[in-house]
Amino acid sequence: MSDRNPLDFSLDGEVTRRKLLKGAGAGMLVVGGGGILAACGSSGSSAGTGSSQVSEGSPVPGGVLRVGAQGGSNTDTVDAHNVLSNTDFARTAQLYDPLVRLNTKGQPEKVLAESVEPNKTATQWTIKLKKGVKFHDGSPCNAQAILYTFNRIITGEFPGANVLGPLDLKKSKAADDLTVVLEYSKPYAILYEALAGRYEYLYIVPPKYNPKKPIGTGPFKLKSFTPGRESVTVKFDEYWDHPKPYLDELHTINVNEETAQVSALQSGQVDVVNNLTAASVSTLESGGFIVSIAETGGWAPITMRVDQEPFKDNRVREAMKLVIDRPTMLQSVFSGNGNVANDHFGRYTPAVESFQLPQHEQDLEKAASLLKAAGHADTKFQLYTTEIAPGEIQTAEVFGTQAESGGIKIEVIKQPTTEFFARSYLKVPFAMDWWAYEPYLVTAGQATVTGAVFSVTNFSDPSYDKYYEEATSTLDENLQKELIQQMVKIDWAEGGNIIPYNFPIIDSWANNVHGITPSVLGQALGNFQFQNFWMS
Repeated sequence: MSDRNPLDFSLDGEVTRRKLLKGAGAGMLVVGGGGILAACGSSGSSAGTGSSQVSEGSPVPGGVLRVGAQGGSNTDTVDAHNVLSNTDFARTAQLYDPLVRLNTKGQPEKVLAESVEPNKTATQWTIKLKKGVKFHDGSPCNAQAILYTFNRIITGEFPGANVLGPLDLKKSKAADDLTVVLEYSKPYAILYEALAGRYEYLYIVPPKYNPKKPIGTGPFKLKSFTPGRESVTVKFDEYWDHPKPYLDELHTINVNEETAQVSALQSGQVDVVNNLTAASVSTLESGGFIVSIAETGGWAPITMRVDQEPFKDNRVREAMKLVIDRPTMLQSVFSGNGNVANDHFGRYTPAVESFQLPQHEQDLEKAASLLKAAGHADTKFQLYTTEIAPGEIQTAEVFGTQAESGGIKIEVIKQPTTEFFARSYLKVPFAMDWWAYEPYLVTAGQATVTGAVFSVTNFSDPSYDKYYEEATSTLDENLQKELIQQMVKIDWAEGGNIIPYNFPIIDSWANNVHGITPSVLGQALGNFQFQNFWMS
C-alpha cells in the first residue's frame, strides 16, 4: 500500500491493524462462538403469534428492537473499517453511512454522495456530498472527512483499501467544502460500483476518528458496547434522512447457536433473528412468526488452489465441477431454497445475467475418466470446511457423499472457525469460502485476477488479467460487457472456484416488526438497514 501517497493526517485513536488477509475483505459472514444469550435477560413482552402476511402500514415512530444476531465473539468491533463478523456488520450499519451502497436489489444507490462522476478517461473522479449531513457530535460531513476516511483505510491497511483502486491521495483534494476530486494514476472506470459493492468497508468517519468512541453519520449513536455480548444504540435525532430512523433504541445481542436464536424469538427475549437454516422455517412459521427466505447472489465456493497439486491440472478441476448434483445439493442443504449456480459469480451484474453457458451437471463417469487421465484415479482429496455461514459444513458433506457414489474419495475435515482461519484459509489446496454479492469486476479484482488479495485459488491467467485491465479502464458499457463475458468463460472452464449454488438468506421476526426488505446481496435483514425498521 506504500505507493498510495498517503496524506499527512494524524490518526488519533488506536488503529487495530487486522491485516487484509484475515478474511474480512471477502465479505464473509463469520458465525458461531462467543454469543451469550443470557445478555438478553428474560423480560420483554411475547413476540406474539399471527399470520406471516402482516400488513406493513405506515411507519410508527418509537420502540426498542432486540436483535438476536448470530455469530460474534470477544473480538467484536465497532471500528468503521475493520469489520469481520456478522455482528460487526450489524452494528456498524447502525452507526455509519457510506458514500454509495448496493440496495436490496443489488443496484448502486447514492447515500452521502449527491453525485459520483468520472472525467472522460476515468483518471479523475469528482464526488459531491449531500448538504446538511452531520456526524453524531454535530460536526459537518464534508470533503475533508472523505479524504481523511480514505487515508485511514489505506494507511491502516484495512479491507476497503483494495477496492479504492490506484488512488493518488496526495494529488486528490477538496475542491470546496462539499466536493472531493480524486486523482488516479491510471484509469479506474469502476469506482462507483466499487464504492457501492464494498460499502461495508468504506463507511465515512470524521477527522480524528477514535474507534473506541465511534462517531459516524448513521441513524443510531452508540450508547454501550460489550464485545461478545451486546451493544445498545439510540436514535440520532439529526439524522440526514428524516424522518428515519423510526426506532428509539436498538439492542444487538450475540446469540451463538440457531437453536438458541429460535428459542429466544419464541420466548419473546428478542424480536428479530438472522442467518437461519431451513431447519427452523416450519417451527417459526407454525408459531406465527414472519419468515423471510431471500434469493441472493451470494456464493459459497468450494475452492481449489490451481498452484498446488492436484489442482494444477485443469482436468482435475473440471472433474470436481462434474461431481456435484446441484439441485440435490440445494435440496439437502437449504430444502430447495436458493438457486443452482454454474461456477462463476456476479449473478446480478447485467453482463453476467444476460450471458448463458452450458450448465455444469453431474457426470460421475466423465469425472472419474478425467481423474484417471490426470493420474488421480485413486487420490483421496481432503476438503477443509468450517461453519463460516449457514450450510457450509452440510455442503461439504453432501459433496463428499456425491463423490463417493462415483468412486471418488473426498475426506471432509471440519475445523472450528478460529482454527480454519489460522491454519487452512488461503493455505490448503481444497477448502470452502463465502462471499456476498458484489458487481462482477469488483469481485474479480479481489478474488480471481493474478495476485488478488483474497485469491483463495491463486488463479492466474494472462488473458483473464488483460480482459480485467481493459474492462476496468473503459467507460464504454458495451465493450465492458464483452470483456466481462470473456472473463466469465474462463471462470467456468478453468477457474478454481466450484460454485454449486447461490445461497438463500433466511431471517425471522415477530409480526409487530416492519420495514425489513429481503435483499439479493446475501446479507441478513435487508443488508442491516435498521433505519427502515419500525414496530407496531
